[in-house]
Amino acid sequence: MSIDRGDAHFRDAGTWTKACRHIALFLWWAAERGLSSSEVDATEMAAAPTRYFIDHCDTKLWDEDLTVEGNAFAAAAYNGYLGAVSEYARSLGIGDYDIPPDEKTQMWFFGWLDRRFAMWKRSLRSDQ
Repeated sequence: MSIDRGDAHFRDAGTWTKACRHIALFLWWAAERGLSSSEVDATEMAAAPTRYFIDHCDTKLWDEDLTVEGNAFAAAAYNGYLGAVSEYARSLGIGDYDIPPDEKTQMWFFGWLDRRFAMWKRSLRSDQ
């Protein structure tokens, strides 16, 4: 099952790189946190996340790209993540698809995802 697809964003983004950047950042974060499948190479992804995503994932994030826990988190948080992309872009005064591929962007999104993941884990424990 598809979680997100670059082709769904291509028309508004204008390039595959822009259409896939936010998806690649999510998968990179998941790979760094042990939430991606063993097929995703976190080291290669860190070198060029969007290029890796385009070349190795065919511009699509599938449930098979994540672990069971990664999929459960994505189901709970991915729509909020898309909102965070817009929020971050607005904070920079740019369009949603113009987020820069730099360390500041990576740190912002990894921080957002880490906080959301911690809240999600706490909610699971409190439900038991």
